[in-house]
Amino acid sequence: MKKKWSRLSAVQRICAGICIFYFLAAAFGPIFSPFPPDDFSSPALLPPGRVHLLGTDEMGHDIFSMVLSGFRYTLLFSLTAALGSVSLGTVLAFASLYFPRAGRGINHLATVFLIIPDILLILFVAAFAAPTCTNTILSMIFFSWPRVFRIARSRLSACFSSNKVAYTMLIGGNMWDVIRKLWHDGYPVIGTLFMMQASRAVTYETTLAFFGLGDPLLKTWGRLIRSALNYENFFYDNTWCWYLLPAMICVVVYVAVLSVLVFDEGKV
Repeated sequence: MKKKWSRLSAVQRICAGICIFYFLAAAFGPIFSPFPPDDFSSPALLPPGRVHLLGTDEMGHDIFSMVLSGFRYTLLFSLTAALGSVSLGTVLAFASLYFPRAGRGINHLATVFLIIPDILLILFVAAFAAPTCTNTILSMIFFSWPRVFRIARSRLSACFSSNKVAYTMLIGGNMWDVIRKLWHDGYPVIGTLFMMQASRAVTYETTLAFFGLGDPLLKTWGRLIRSALNYENFFYDNTWCWYLLPAMICVVVYVAVLSVLVFDEGKV
């Protein structure tokens, strides 16, 4: 861990610290939440104060408590969708190389899915399926794997050409022997793909919530943003400052720090 930390640039270390803060907030947020996120016993549209740090919405919910709840639900949503899409894409990438005949069919299937942007397919399914968290995550996994597949397959293809993998297959090594040889060279790209998909999952969830297609019972940042935009006096007073901005900043920062961790290769 010390060696990996020392390889990070100063900017990446800051972003990694922010990610750690997000995960800690997701794990321990309910402990520090002053109100249950579903509690609407407070007066409506209170400005920020000592009791309600970010004020209340038009229903009397404490906005700070809902933002803390968003850490848990949004990050759980993001990591689950990312884990599913990366796992499916990586397994299919390996299968397409290990079983060349099946690989041609998988390649064609991935190409078909890549023709249409995955967000359009996810929106289409979400519009006709029940707006539950499970359905949304499954649609993201099912339509997001081709991007992972193409990148993982490109990396694993180079690894399959290495001497150690060729020798393992030559002496009759089984599938698990080949996987062990590939893991050392393949896990960095898998980790990068995981962060990319986690970032995209948050963007997709926020987009679905914006169109009213997300789970209405799930207290995510996307749902909070949608609720703020539904407020009829949104453009006529300063309520948006504490109603909309906190959740939006959380989403933007989360996506930005993951992007920096993936693409920033410089060392300062």
